[in-house]
Amino acid sequence: MLEGPAHTAADDRDDFGRPKAHLSTGRLLAVTAYWLAITTLMGALTFSVIPRLVESDGVLGDAKHPLAGLAVGAITTIGVVIAILVQPTMGAISDHTRHRLGRRKPYIVAGTAMDLVFLAFLAWAFWNELYWPFLAGVALLQFSSNFAQGPYQGYVPDLVPSRQVGVASGLLGAANLAGNLIGPGLAVLFIAILPDLLGFPEISLGLFAVIGLIEVVTMLITVIWVPDRPAPPNELSLLQRAKSAWGTDILAERDFVWVMISRLLVLTGLVTLQAFAVFYLENAHGMAPNAAQGAAIPVLVTLLVAALLAAIPGARISSRIGRKPVLYVAIAFGAVGGLLLAVAPAYWVVLAAAVPIGICSGVFLGVDWALMTDIIPKAESGRYMGISNIAVAGAGPIGSAVGGVITFAVALFIADRTIAADLGFRVLFVVMALELVLGGLALRRVHEPTRAGDRGAANEPRPAAA
Repeated sequence: MLEGPAHTAADDRDDFGRPKAHLSTGRLLAVTAYWLAITTLMGALTFSVIPRLVESDGVLGDAKHPLAGLAVGAITTIGVVIAILVQPTMGAISDHTRHRLGRRKPYIVAGTAMDLVFLAFLAWAFWNELYWPFLAGVALLQFSSNFAQGPYQGYVPDLVPSRQVGVASGLLGAANLAGNLIGPGLAVLFIAILPDLLGFPEISLGLFAVIGLIEVVTMLITVIWVPDRPAPPNELSLLQRAKSAWGTDILAERDFVWVMISRLLVLTGLVTLQAFAVFYLENAHGMAPNAAQGAAIPVLVTLLVAALLAAIPGARISSRIGRKPVLYVAIAFGAVGGLLLAVAPAYWVVLAAAVPIGICSGVFLGVDWALMTDIIPKAESGRYMGISNIAVAGAGPIGSAVGGVITFAVALFIADRTIAADLGFRVLFVVMALELVLGGLALRRVHEPTRAGDRGAANEPRPAAA
C-alpha cells in the first residue's frame, strides 16, 4: 500500500545529501510512476503517430518515398534541441527552488498542464494531415515535457538510499519499457484497428485523450505520494539558477561524461527498431502499411517482454558484481540482435532478433541508471540527472535522424526504389550494432565506485545544506 505524504528531514541524510531511510515498495513504485507516462507518450508518437502522418495523403502519401525517413527524422530531431536546452536548465532551477510543494513538484504539475494543451494541438494537426504544424506541436510538447522531466530526474538521488538504487533503477527501467509497450499498443489500437473496426475514423483522436489521462493520473500519484522538500535557503536569482546548469565544472566529472557518451551511443542504437519497425517491415519484408503496423506489435511485445523480465534481475546482479560487467554482456546481446535484423530473410527471424535486443534494453536501462546515480554529486542531483537524460531524450531524435540520412543516402546510389528501400533499412541495423559496440567501448573509461551508490567524500563537490 502507498504511504501518505512525508518529508525527508535533514537528519535522515548524510553529510552529502544522500538519503538513509529505507523506502517501501509502494513508495518506490510511486517514484517511478510518472516515468511510465513520459515513455507512453513518446512511444506512441515515435512508433505509430509520426510514421502514419508522414505516409498520409496530405504529406508524402507513401512510406517508400525517398524523403520518408528524413521527414520522420526532422520531426523527432527537434526534440533533441529542446531537451538539451530545457531539461538540464529546469533540473538546476529545481535544485534551488523553495516552494511549499517541494522543489520538484511545481514543475511536474506545470509541465503536465502544458502537455495537455499541446497534445490537443497535435491531435488537430494529425487529423488534418498538416506536417509543419505537427512539427511545431512536437517542439512545444518537448518543451513542456522536459520542463517536468528535468526536475523529476532528481527524485532517485533525492530519495533512494544507496542500498536500494539497484532496485529503484530496475523499476525505472521497467516503467520505461512498459511505457514503450503501452504507447505503441495504444497507437495501433486507435489508429490502425478501431477506425476500421468501428467505421469511425475520428476515434483515432482518442489516442491523445488517453495519453493525457495517463499523464494526469501519474502526475497526481507523484504529487500526493512522493516525498519532496524545498531547497535550502539560497540567494540565487532565477537567471543564476538557470545558468548554473551550464557551468563547465561538469566536465571535471570525467566518469559522468563517459557514462553520458556511452548512454547516448547505446540508446541511439536501441531506439532504431522502435523508430523504424514499421518502415523496416514494409520495405525489407514487403508488407502493406496496415499489415506492417500489425506485424510490428508482436516484435515489440517480444522485445519488451524480454526487457521487462531482464530489467530488475539485471539491476540486482549489478549490485553484487558491479555495473560495468553486466552492461558489457547486455550490449553484446543487443549487437547480435541488430546484426540478425540486418540479414533477416523472414519475419520469424525478426521475432527472434527481438529477444536479445530486449534483454539488452531491459538490463541497460536499469543498470545504466544505477551507474549514473552512483557517480553523480548528490548535492546537485537535479542538474546532473537533467543533463544525463539528454542522452535518453536525444537518442530518439538522433536515431531517427541517422536512420533518415542512411536510407536517403542509399536511395541516392540505387535507382530502383524498392531495392534501395530494402537495402537502406538493413544497413540501418548494421549501424545500430556499431553504435552499441562503441557505447560499450566508452564504458571502459568509467571508474566505477568501489561500493555502488557510495562515492567517497573526496569525490563530492560539497555537502548539501541542511
